[in-house]
Amino acid sequence: MGSSRFPGKMLEMLGQRPLFEWVVIRLMRAKRIDEFVLATSDSNQDLQLVESAKSLGLEVFQGNEVDVLGRFVGAANKFNAQTIVRVCADNPFIDPAEIDTLVEHFENTKCDYAFNHQNRLNSGHVDGFGAEILSLQVLKEIASKATTTEDREHVTKYIWENRKDFQVSYPKPCDQLSFPDLCFDVNTTSDLEYLNDLVYSGITEYSPAKDIVANSLRYSDNKQTFRKDLEFEINELLTRLFPLARSITGEPNRQTLRIIREVIPIKIKEVPSGTKVFDWIIPQEWKMREGWIETKSGERVVDYADNNLQVVSYSDKVNKKMKWDELKQHLHKHAKLPQAIPYRTTYYNKDWGFCVTHDQFEKIESEDDELTVYIDSEFIQGSLSYGELLIPGKSPKEILLSCYICHPSMANDSLSGVVLSCFLARHIMQKSERRWSYRILFVPETIGAIAYCALNQEKMRKVECGLVVTTVGGPGKFSYKQSFEPKHPINRIIESVFTEMDEAFWCYPFDIHGSDERQYSSQGFRINVASVCKDRYYKYPYYHTSLDNLDFVTASNIFKSFEVYIKVIDNLESQVIFRNLYPNCEVMLSRHGLYPSSGGDQLPSDQGQSDLDLTLWILFLSDGRLSVDDIAHELKVGRHRILQICNKLVGKGILERV
Repeated sequence: MGSSRFPGKMLEMLGQRPLFEWVVIRLMRAKRIDEFVLATSDSNQDLQLVESAKSLGLEVFQGNEVDVLGRFVGAANKFNAQTIVRVCADNPFIDPAEIDTLVEHFENTKCDYAFNHQNRLNSGHVDGFGAEILSLQVLKEIASKATTTEDREHVTKYIWENRKDFQVSYPKPCDQLSFPDLCFDVNTTSDLEYLNDLVYSGITEYSPAKDIVANSLRYSDNKQTFRKDLEFEINELLTRLFPLARSITGEPNRQTLRIIREVIPIKIKEVPSGTKVFDWIIPQEWKMREGWIETKSGERVVDYADNNLQVVSYSDKVNKKMKWDELKQHLHKHAKLPQAIPYRTTYYNKDWGFCVTHDQFEKIESEDDELTVYIDSEFIQGSLSYGELLIPGKSPKEILLSCYICHPSMANDSLSGVVLSCFLARHIMQKSERRWSYRILFVPETIGAIAYCALNQEKMRKVECGLVVTTVGGPGKFSYKQSFEPKHPINRIIESVFTEMDEAFWCYPFDIHGSDERQYSSQGFRINVASVCKDRYYKYPYYHTSLDNLDFVTASNIFKSFEVYIKVIDNLESQVIFRNLYPNCEVMLSRHGLYPSSGGDQLPSDQGQSDLDLTLWILFLSDGRLSVDDIAHELKVGRHRILQICNKLVGKGILERV
């Protein structure tokens, strides 16, 4: 805490956490480390660090503030360490995989000292991902020989000054990490500001080093530039897609999918008309050319060419003259919004109709003469079109992201969801490592989701949970609709993201109305699917009207929703999950030194939160599906205490990290 260049930096905020927590959370994912120790000073100013370390599950050793080398020898002796990995605590992006690589290299080369934390000896390493490693024997040797204050203030300085006396080695960085000019340690406030820009661009406590380097190279300007660039792309895609007269089938849907394919490499699939999909049948394809209502004098009061909402979607063809009394039953106006054209459909009933403003309605009503009513449409044996993208990860289990492409010229419902899904999928693809696989769907609502489920039943069995992305571009408040199981982790993750971002939100319980979550959650699939919205469907006044346009929806608001969604994805990616290696009945804790030596008087604690209670609960709940966060939430215990016990059980060979 006593840094001369940046006092108190260890507890300065990086994103939503103190810098020190980043170091610990990232470091504790290293698999080749047996014990984690904070070696800090015995100065009062470091007491906060001591408390923070203990709360995170670290052991602590306190020693002389100036004699750092002596402090390391003391820590090594106290914890019987034969090999010491030294991590700089001002490296918040320390990478657990790089630590494991270093340990493996050290064991294989049998050298005195190895490193991968800096670009020394032209190694090519990035500054800030790796560490130094040496044996206790070498540590004690340099401690006995280093006599100057400067040599003792820097643990391994003596080795570098007397390198001919030591065998020094390093693992070669991979191509994605061979950027010796990059630096991610924190020495000054400007260093921290730069790292905060990277966090803003999507880096999390669990991002691998490859992603951090990629983001650093891509977003090296600042977060404003990143946001401005993405908002520009969002607005371009919105503007291109908005005019297309989409429905549940037809060429505008295929055109929409082809434009999406310019952003992400979706596969476009066709399901022929007449195909039976569970209890439904793919309808004929609707081809709509023109439609209008014209007065006797030749004035077109209503025209599909002006707004494609003016004709009821899937209207049958009509060409006749009729008076008001006959025509009025085919007209639809909005009850509360005089200037709005409502959105209506007649997908599964042969009918026709026009959607009109109040002024258009009154104009038609005032006509005494016959009006010419014309709709040039056609139904053919065509197909239903959908888009699909599978982004593979380490796990064959999948996260589903689904949006619907069937709504014409309405920006929030649900063109905003289509656009966000494109850039969210691109964001996921740019991750160099993914825990989950991701299935991205662009389908017509209801019939499209049903068709996909019917034709891809085995694929859908791999889906762990999902999100239906819809109505994410309005100016109003955030909300989310829970999945059908309120306690499912996807709901907790969404709420934790809102809390982390300090965003107020509404929570709506699952119900049988809404969007395609009801298909994915049906009894045959039972996928927990939630939705995060900004001006949720049903709830905003312009819903299903022409006023849901590009004045109502903005790229800026879609970007705000994008930030929420990427944090939800990042939280899903960062889940730490353990599996009980003794799933058949209880583990014999006493055999592993985890149970009091005398039995018979062990009663559960009042709060159920003693180490013994928590150990039993963790073993009961660690089924390879529930994460540490899920277990902590269930037991109402801090995440880091659960993680501390889990790591202890891993060391005993009882749990394994999934």
